[in-house]
Amino acid sequence: MALGPELLLRHMAGLVTLGASLLLLSLCAHRIDPAGSVPIPSSCCLSFISKKVPENRVVSYQRSSASVCPVTGVIFTTRKGQKFCGDPRQHWVQKYMKKLDARRKTASPGVRAMSTKAPVQGYPANTTSI
Repeated sequence: MALGPELLLRHMAGLVTLGASLLLLSLCAHRIDPAGSVPIPSSCCLSFISKKVPENRVVSYQRSSASVCPVTGVIFTTRKGQKFCGDPRQHWVQKYMKKLDARRKTASPGVRAMSTKAPVQGYPANTTSI
């Protein structure tokens, strides 16, 4: 069944219009943010690590803010500066946090004591030349 030239032109014009409309719609939809959308800070956890990282590689942690982030999490930092998120409900995450807190408490008094000591008076260097 062959279409006449006039019907074929109408059909093609309809397809071109449909294609242009879809293109325009996709461009507009890409630029519109949903109502009430808020950018998520980089200090938020969006997902949690599935594997347990060796404890000796972790040097610090911080909690992600529940008031700003969609998910409450714990951001751990490794010796190499890499960051990963742990689920605060997981036992190993709680254990790492307690150990890091204890390590921080034992390190803090020593640092304070060193800073309160008087400087050591030394003897003048021996300036005798050979």
